Amino acid sequence: MKNFILHSISILILFILILYVSDFAYTFIYQNSKPRNKLQYILKVENQDYDLVFLGSSRVANHIDTKIFDTLSSRKTINLGVLGASLNDNLLELKLLVHSNRIKNLVLQLDDSYQRTNSTTMVTAGAVPFLRNDIIKEHIKDNLDNFNKLYYLPYYRYAVNAHKIGFRESFFSLINRKPKIDPKIGYYPMYGNNLEQPLSLPKELVGKNPVFDKIADLCEEHNINLIMFVAPYCSSIKNIEYIDKLKQRCPEVIDFSRGYADDLFYNCGHLNHKGAQKFTKDLFLRINAMLK
Repeated sequence: MKNFILHSISILILFILILYVSDFAYTFIYQNSKPRNKLQYILKVENQDYDLVFLGSSRVANHIDTKIFDTLSSRKTINLGVLGASLNDNLLELKLLVHSNRIKNLVLQLDDSYQRTNSTTMVTAGAVPFLRNDIIKEHIKDNLDNFNKLYYLPYYRYAVNAHKIGFRESFFSLINRKPKIDPKIGYYPMYGNNLEQPLSLPKELVGKNPVFDKIADLCEEHNINLIMFVAPYCSSIKNIEYIDKLKQRCPEVIDFSRGYADDLFYNCGHLNHKGAQKFTKDLFLRINAMLK
């Protein structure tokens, strides 16, 4: 019996040791490899002056061709839209960016994203390797119920986010494999045209969004000119009146939701490459005079 207990304790100690070693190895890889996503890129850049920063979800990542915008405006721009990101995710990006850099103008996507205040795994999974960063620590602590497990249990943060930062992604980071989207450019074009899948906006607008208010306050604190826009939707979008309600709440938002031909869309909520080129030019013409 004594030998069995000692053997069990040895296995338990070995298991815990493996967890600590694995946690250290994964963290070391992510913190020292070249950025493979936009959050990692933000953590690497310092002392940069950005004339324009685009923030939002895939409706920024797939819609804003910064090469075109740079050519038209002669300004330094970056597209930090993240597929599936929420306003809370954008808030974390902005917190990290202004900590070590300077921004003149923030161009923020605003649509049904206004309905949500929660963070998504699209960004938080990519953030957990950097939990010792004070900004990330406080943001995740305020937004995730399992923060203590993520922070204190060895390897737990990688286990529960294996789909985003597990072995496959850590291996690609280790060998410095190039990502599909270059974080320095940020634009991810879509090709084709398939509008068969229906898309609906919410019927009602939620009450005041505290996350949006925090973004606006952070911009005011750092003297950043905040510009908001609604990206285009296809003609079959349902409950488009939601955008009218959003504009009543936020009169400054620039509305591009209507008026784009359906052949310019990849799907009902995302423009294809041809549509994105047109939209980038249209957006420039609309906001150029508003820029600092």
